[in-house]
Amino acid sequence: MVEQVLVVPRVDLFGLTHNPHGFETKTLGRARDRIARFARFVDRPSAEDDPSLKQIIPYAVVRRGARVMTLTRLSKQSEKRLHNRMSIGVGGHINPDGGMEGIVERGLKRELEEELHLPPGYAWRPVGCLNDDSTPVGSVHFGLVYVVDVETEDVAVRETDLMEGGFRDAAELPALSERMETWSRFLVENLGRVLA
Repeated sequence: MVEQVLVVPRVDLFGLTHNPHGFETKTLGRARDRIARFARFVDRPSAEDDPSLKQIIPYAVVRRGARVMTLTRLSKQSEKRLHNRMSIGVGGHINPDGGMEGIVERGLKRELEEELHLPPGYAWRPVGCLNDDSTPVGSVHFGLVYVVDVETEDVAVRETDLMEGGFRDAAELPALSERMETWSRFLVENLGRVLA
C-alpha cells in the first residue's frame, strides 16, 4: 500500500505572491489556518516530485532550558538527501490518522514518540514556520516549528541505527551550523526567537 502524506497546494498555503524563505513567526497563525482549511492526503511518491504541493512537516526542537537536543541522521535513514547531516529538529510526514481536527499535533506526537524516549511531563508549543524553495527537498516541504520543553535531559534516540543524539548548550550551535540540514540552520540563525 502506498504511503499517503498531508499536503496543502502551494497557492492555497502562500497565495500568489508571498513565498516565505527561512524561519518566520509572523505567518504562523495564517499558515495554521490555511492548513486546517486546505490540507488533504496524497500518495507520497507523487508529492515528493511535485513542488505545487507542500508536504506539511511538524518539526520539533527539544530543549531543557538553554540546552538543545542535537541529532545526526545516519546513512541507514530512508531520506538519502539528509544523510550525515546534523539537526536540532525532530520531524516527519503526517499520515492519515482519524479526522483532520488536530491532525498536525497528532502527527507531531507520533513522530516524537517514534523517534525519541521522552521523560514524562513534556510540553510543546508552536513557534513559527519553515520554508526553503532553494533545494529539491525544501521545495516540496513546509515546516511547522514546535518547541518541546522537557524537565530532564533523560531523552534518548529510539532507533540508534538511524540517528544519534544528545544535548548541547544553545551557544555551541552556531559553530556547528555548517554541518546541519537547511531547516536546522535557519533555526540556529534565529535561535533567540525560536527559544523565547
